[in-house]
Amino acid sequence: MLEVRRLRVLKTVVETGSISAAAAALSYTPSAVSQQVAALERETGSVLIEPAGRGIRPTDAAILLCEHATRVLAAMQEAEDALGALRTGHSGRMRVGAFPTAGSSVVPAALAAFQSQFPRIALDLVVVEPDEGLARLRAGSIDVAVVVEAFGPGQEPDDGLFRTHMLADPFWAVLPKGHRLAGSRAVNLKELANERWIGISSCPGHCEQVVSDNCRKAGFEPHYGLEADEYPTAQGFVAAGLGVALVPLLALGASHHPGVVVRRLLGEQPVRQVWAATRSAIAGQLPVKEMLVDLEKSASEFRATQP
Repeated sequence: MLEVRRLRVLKTVVETGSISAAAAALSYTPSAVSQQVAALERETGSVLIEPAGRGIRPTDAAILLCEHATRVLAAMQEAEDALGALRTGHSGRMRVGAFPTAGSSVVPAALAAFQSQFPRIALDLVVVEPDEGLARLRAGSIDVAVVVEAFGPGQEPDDGLFRTHMLADPFWAVLPKGHRLAGSRAVNLKELANERWIGISSCPGHCEQVVSDNCRKAGFEPHYGLEADEYPTAQGFVAAGLGVALVPLLALGASHHPGVVVRRLLGEQPVRQVWAATRSAIAGQLPVKEMLVDLEKSASEFRATQP
């Protein structure tokens, strides 16, 4: 394999017409230039420079190598320029994965803020469940994952990922409008012990665990009569009088089904922790850092507008 540095030296010798001129152009000593040319001759098994009077003359082999060296060096410069543009956010693609309720609430504002600062970076948003988001992040198919995880700030595991905490997303009680507790400003979870519950399958794992754990702390296991695949569907079931549900704030957003009432839970509210994660290897890249900042800021602004 030919060394690019030696090709550059040979190209400079041929272009300047002498060892000393090439040395001056490259900030080398004449001896160093001669050594590089000699090493390239050994690598190629070809004579590259011949004496010509008081000067030198490139051989056909040297001219051939210089023609290829021109293309190689140009391609390398293009690669360096492209990498520089990628690092500084002047080109490239940012791929973000987010679970559904984050993808429709806090993520869009973050993407808009990011795009205004990096207009030449193409943006991809894919909706993925939290476990899938982390798997795709580790596999390299996305750059940033917005996920729900089982730990809060200061409890991050040492698993090769870099995380930014976005918000603690509290669960609220969603009741039919005609429910006996609909007139209360807040609801004690114990008061829902004998209700028929609506389960939600769109956030399996930790979201379900948060609800179960808090019901257990209140002294009961929820009795699920129906299961909805998404939070809006669950609200429809509640509005029809088919049960009650606990729904996180991100899933409620600024509005909710007209047939339900949303009430704060008394005491310690169940919460799910929302994080933005990336691979530690790319966490220092300017576009990735800015995306994490924008996601954190968007989550903060969202939370400030909610009760």
